[in-house]
Amino acid sequence: MDRDDDGHDECASLVGVARVVRVPNLLPPLGGLVNVPTFLVSAAHGPRWKEETVRIGIEIPDRAVLDALPTAVVVSAGGRVRYANHRAAKVLGASVTELVGQPLGDVMGVPDPGLPAADGERGEGRVIRTVGGEERTLGYTSTPVGGAAEVIVFQDITRFINIQRERDKLLRLAAIGEALPSLLHELKNPLAAIMTSVEVLLEEVSAGPVQEDLHAVLSELRRMALSFEGIGAVHRKLRAKRLGPVDYACREACRVLETRAKNAGVEFKYVVDDMPLLPIDPSVVRALVFNFITNAIHACERGSAVRLAAGFNEATGVCELSVVDTGSGMSPDVLDKATDLFFTTKVSGSGIGLALCRRVVEEAGGELTIKSVPGFGKQVRIAVPISG
Repeated sequence: MDRDDDGHDECASLVGVARVVRVPNLLPPLGGLVNVPTFLVSAAHGPRWKEETVRIGIEIPDRAVLDALPTAVVVSAGGRVRYANHRAAKVLGASVTELVGQPLGDVMGVPDPGLPAADGERGEGRVIRTVGGEERTLGYTSTPVGGAAEVIVFQDITRFINIQRERDKLLRLAAIGEALPSLLHELKNPLAAIMTSVEVLLEEVSAGPVQEDLHAVLSELRRMALSFEGIGAVHRKLRAKRLGPVDYACREACRVLETRAKNAGVEFKYVVDDMPLLPIDPSVVRALVFNFITNAIHACERGSAVRLAAGFNEATGVCELSVVDTGSGMSPDVLDKATDLFFTTKVSGSGIGLALCRRVVEEAGGELTIKSVPGFGKQVRIAVPISG
């Protein structure tokens, strides 16, 4: 630490005489989730450290004021940290000794933190990277000190930002769930009429190329109908009051998807154990299978393979379904966002399917997990406990 001619350290010179300013709550946009009163200490540049005092109900020294704040950092005009209290060091993932003397940009993990320069101006939502590599979101206030330094007080708001994002996702999911039934109704009615017409034509034409073409058209129409159901049924509840044939629903969906896999050059096999009737909606099961298998096929190149296994473990009372593919797999970053609403890596993807699947499974008390190794494929698995 640099010292002046009288032996006083530079940090003390920067802090000088302090005054306390009350600033508004740091997080008003978060819907009343938190109420964090934040105090901002503005230091007047003095020639040396003086044991001057400020008044916040009691008399305490300047350095004690900084130490008492939630998080406080003093930055010199050159942008280097000259002082940090222990709470700030903890949030930043380093010791006070490690922080002092470092450029603020290095401490915050960004080239230019871009802190406000005007007295009392507040910035929020600054993402930093701590020494340990963990990303955190900070709301902060910054006050200049006579052109010589800034005092920064910040609050770790990562948890509240994450809560806000989850809330926004749920609101969007709810909106989609309300709009889907009417939209799909308008699509499924004409599709059903076309399917009926093709079935009538099949009864009237004799065996030959025309009949084969009609069979191909009918197969594609049925796939489209299942596709609509795969999107629409996942807004329903997975659990049902009536008992349903889960095994039959799985096999039915797989049979329809065999043609899609064959056309894509992907080997598709499935093993579905016989199950007792379960309090699960078969239409939602078909929707889940459709989404998982379709995603798996899209992730595969020709010559790859997709496997589905489903069964009911009577010992644990858990219904399980697993889809494994040998496709391209997912990077850790993509894997982390795979079930986020509207997130997709496909050019024509919507990013809706897996998000809705996750919601319907979790609402039933189940769990959806995805495991992947980049370049070697992935596994999507759901496990739903069946009570009684």
